[in-house]
Amino acid sequence: MLLRSPSLSAAELYRCWRARGERPGSQRYNHLHYALMLWLILAAAVGVRTLVRPSRHTVFPIFAASADHWWGDHALYQEYPPLDHFRYPPVFALFVTPFSALGLLVGGILWSWTGMAVYVAGLWRFVREVMPAAWTRQRTALFLMLGALGALRGLWNAQSNALIVGLLLIATGALVRALEGDSRCGAGRRWWLAAWLLALPVALKLTPLPPVLLLCALWPRRLAWRFALAMVVLFLVPFLTRPPLVVLEHYQEWLDHVVETGNGRWLGFRDGWTVWLVLRQLVGGEPGPLRLRAPMDSSGYRLVQLATAAAALGWCLWQQRRAARLGLGPRWLVHVTLSMGLAWLMLFGPAVEHATYVFLAPPLVWAVLERRAWPLGRGLILAAFVLIMILGWGAVSRLLSPGWPILLIALPAGTALFALWLIGYASACRIEVAPRYRLGRGLHLSRAPSSRT
Repeated sequence: MLLRSPSLSAAELYRCWRARGERPGSQRYNHLHYALMLWLILAAAVGVRTLVRPSRHTVFPIFAASADHWWGDHALYQEYPPLDHFRYPPVFALFVTPFSALGLLVGGILWSWTGMAVYVAGLWRFVREVMPAAWTRQRTALFLMLGALGALRGLWNAQSNALIVGLLLIATGALVRALEGDSRCGAGRRWWLAAWLLALPVALKLTPLPPVLLLCALWPRRLAWRFALAMVVLFLVPFLTRPPLVVLEHYQEWLDHVVETGNGRWLGFRDGWTVWLVLRQLVGGEPGPLRLRAPMDSSGYRLVQLATAAAALGWCLWQQRRAARLGLGPRWLVHVTLSMGLAWLMLFGPAVEHATYVFLAPPLVWAVLERRAWPLGRGLILAAFVLIMILGWGAVSRLLSPGWPILLIALPAGTALFALWLIGYASACRIEVAPRYRLGRGLHLSRAPSSRT
């Protein structure tokens, strides 16, 4: 069945908002208008919070100090009380320099707004270019609103996760365009663009590396070497700004810091190791508070990480073969690969805390809103949504965990349910997903995927 896509260009989207959701000669776009209004209200609230408390309950002072330390040739990864440690690659200190130069007030507001803008742009590109099914504008607006819920915790204290997720989603859209236009002129340029866009968020923060590596493993001859070269170039950029020996010292500092803190834990971590700590103490009946800071020093858990990573890679390679055999299309393949990589990241990746779950928000919200995706698994995905988006909130867990300590594993448990749903959804997909054919500015046709139940 052919459905009309909700896609609009950025200029059309802005005009619809200025006209309060109305475009001459067409239907009203009130739902998209409400989504944009929600994001504008959130941007205003974050701006007011930064204006009132520019240096409290925000991590931007850490980022701003890293830029000052970079240009002053000071150590990046030493402790500078009362600030926390800087944990990002040296490239990040360069990236945040323009915001740091504007000060904690103006720079902090612009930093938060930039992260929000990139995240919203990533969600929009995800809908237009990565999702394997066409949606109505109303459902797209709901997707943008629920995406705000998933990112709110990190946006409120100026973390970089929303920015990184937005860049990752934009990059996957570029990858889909490269795959769909692989037989056309300029295919090499599209692959280079996808590689550079995938490398940028990884160079700023290593967190999205696992899902990016999964994507590279699917297309090693066209993507992997371009991505590796782009990473090398981005990591060489700091050498253009400071003396080579100073830059090398910073990189050595960073590597030492990564190794030193690799097993470190703090109370906000929520991953597979958290599940082990909580269940071990509850089942064993050990008295006292839960020891959530216990270091991740188990060789058995390391083997679990490696085994599940290998299983995720094998599953994605198998889906690539199925997609080619069944004609499922590049959108579907990029979507399920990204989703599986993000699920593994939340369960077994390093330094996964409450705010990191914004990485999983886009595919999770898509799965909840796309009712035609494996109808038999609706209960599974709704349970995952409740565990992650509702019970996983820090305020909720702090309120309920004293009496129900099992809720401390809500986030990783919800992620595990999402991974199970994803496996079931991918296995149920049997009908060809046709590419979207451009009819005109902002309008497309596509064939929605269906599932065999």
